[in-house]
Amino acid sequence: MVPSKERIRKSWEKYGLIVVGNIVFFMLLYFISYRPHNEENRAAEFLSMAQQEETSDNWHTAMVLYQKVTADYPETRSADTAKYRITYLNKHKPRASKPPVKIVEPSISVEKMLEQKPAVYVAKLLAAEYDRFPKLQPKIIQTIGNYLKIAINYDGVLLKTLKTEKEFQRKDFQDAFFTIKPRCQMKSDWIYDDFFIKNSGIFPWHNVRIQVTVSQSSGSTDANIRIPLLRPGSVHELVSFRVSKTGGEVSCRGTVKSREGTAAFHNRL
Repeated sequence: MVPSKERIRKSWEKYGLIVVGNIVFFMLLYFISYRPHNEENRAAEFLSMAQQEETSDNWHTAMVLYQKVTADYPETRSADTAKYRITYLNKHKPRASKPPVKIVEPSISVEKMLEQKPAVYVAKLLAAEYDRFPKLQPKIIQTIGNYLKIAINYDGVLLKTLKTEKEFQRKDFQDAFFTIKPRCQMKSDWIYDDFFIKNSGIFPWHNVRIQVTVSQSSGSTDANIRIPLLRPGSVHELVSFRVSKTGGEVSCRGTVKSREGTAAFHNRL
């Protein structure tokens, strides 16, 4: 089973050059194309790492990598770049970090908190957060109105005091909470129907004078009413007027004047 010299010679002549050629080819491919131990490539890798650290403001790490390139690969092109960056970084050393800022513990004045009315406090808090929640704004306005109603009618907070609070200075808050809101209502009866004025706001009206005209196509009637007080949600009878079922639309219009202000109203019933 031992091959003869003649067989070995023929096999070498047939396959030897192919084997040697492949070995030489792959060696050349490895050292020329990949060159894992080539100084230029290794220096370029360290230079790239140093530049990344410099970009990330890691001054000390970048300096160590640049110095390694100049020390271990002095004959490479990367070493020239590293020397330039070392000079630049030495001129632009990072400033010493500032001492940590002393954290101030939050504190409140108990005396001032005891003077706060809870309803006013919550209303002001909601008003300050109004713009942060656009989808909840209708609900926020309604809730603020409820708290202000409590503050005015149960806690005794003056209307003029609330109107001047900085959280309520925007126009939509002034219109929603601090304007007179009269509304005319009708109650049917057998012959003459009764008409009422309702305080739809959140604060009472004092020294009220109401002028009203109720009309239908068949006619009209006027009234001039004076009342000392009309609380929020309360109604006061204005006039009786015979409404025709076939007479069409009924109109109730007039003005309200009180110590808190003046407003006109016009309701179609």
